Amino acid sequence: MDGFTSYEGNAVTWVIYHDKGTTFVHATNEAIALARFMAKYPDYKVRDIKRR
Repeated sequence: MDGFTSYEGNAVTWVIYHDKGTTFVHATNEAIALARFMAKYPDYKVRDIKRR
């Protein structure tokens, strides 16, 4: 499973749909998940974010 490690105890998995496919990000909320994703992949275009 590709994704980002989160050390917060209440983190959940977010599925980020983008122009190159999908990516799983672990974060406590949607805004943090998006920030972590954009920090790693700044050139990707995000289409949608859903809680898994």
